[in-house]
Amino acid sequence: MSELPVNVQRISDESFISGEGVKLDLKPASPFIRAAAFLIDLTLYVGAFLVLTYICVALIDIGGLPPTLVKATNVINIFLSLVVLPFVIEVFTHGYSLGKWAFNLKVVRRDGGIITARHSFVRAMTGMVETYMFLGLLSFMATVFSPRATRLGDVAAGTMVIQVPEPVFYPPLVMPPDCAQWASHAQVLPIPDELHFECMNFLHNNRQILDQLRLSIAMSLAGRVSAFVSPKPPTNIHPERFLAAVLVVLRDREYAKELKRQDILETRRQQVEAVPFEV
Repeated sequence: MSELPVNVQRISDESFISGEGVKLDLKPASPFIRAAAFLIDLTLYVGAFLVLTYICVALIDIGGLPPTLVKATNVINIFLSLVVLPFVIEVFTHGYSLGKWAFNLKVVRRDGGIITARHSFVRAMTGMVETYMFLGLLSFMATVFSPRATRLGDVAAGTMVIQVPEPVFYPPLVMPPDCAQWASHAQVLPIPDELHFECMNFLHNNRQILDQLRLSIAMSLAGRVSAFVSPKPPTNIHPERFLAAVLVVLRDREYAKELKRQDILETRRQQVEAVPFEV
């Protein structure tokens, strides 16, 4: 569908809007999906550990260093593979990992925002205890019994793992041909934001509503919207097409205002940057 006017705020399906009185719609990931994603990540981490160990052993053999040094390098390799590597991946991908990407999961803050390095570091450090020392049992039980399926690392970091919703595309609104003549001379006043959003939401989802209920909702919305237009639309115009025509008129009007505002700003910018007295 079309974009809303500038005075109407719409939450897109793939967005996470934080705080400020806006209701969040975050779907926590299932503990079993998180466990499957972790197994993929664990494969990557173990592979990195084996590669690092092989490199260290080869360097020790070449340099003729004592074999006891292998134990020290193993500890370092474990830390690099199980703490540093997950930390770096989450920071640079803003909450993803290989397993989370495969299952369309993401780590976000509790308010829906993007995690920072601090959040990833806390999750990685606590993961050493609850995930690896307890063979994943503690973290799995925590996600099962937690209302938001959060493990202890998420609680400490103030994060949660969510199922990323699939983006939804709405085709743009166009002026119905049978409403074009009426809309060309109709006076349309701005409608309240709530009513505007109800109309947009209805036109987005009307194909999923039963025909009788769909017509009833359309007539109710059209009756409320008709109070803001003059003259009234012809009686033979379907209420849904009338709603679409009104929203197109409002959208085009706001778009024209924005273009005019941008032209004024550009003119003022050129006047400010112009060299005075042609010097």
